[in-house]
Amino acid sequence: MSRERRRYVRKKVKVIALLKMGVHLNGRGYAKDVCQGGMCLVAPGMFQFIKPAQVSDFLGAHVKVMFPAQSLTVSCTLVRLDLSKGECGLLVTGSSNDETWEGLCRV
Repeated sequence: MSRERRRYVRKKVKVIALLKMGVHLNGRGYAKDVCQGGMCLVAPGMFQFIKPAQVSDFLGAHVKVMFPAQSLTVSCTLVRLDLSKGECGLLVTGSSNDETWEGLCRV
């Protein structure tokens, strides 16, 4: 049996998100699951131009995730990138409104 390594319980969601990574990469997607410390984001349109050999270059990148419906911006670090699924794993480093972020994550 595998042990859950995450510190926080994940909450399944489908919340529209706008992403900005660096100067040139912008995209639209949705958060698939969230927790206090991170999220899984699906954004195939943003990742379709990244080649498998480039994935390691993007790990550790700073990503800004905006949730327009919640008027919330979350700062993250890219920790996992799955090009075949068009999704990424993000470590949350801060937010524009911690109370709103915690509310979104509440199970």
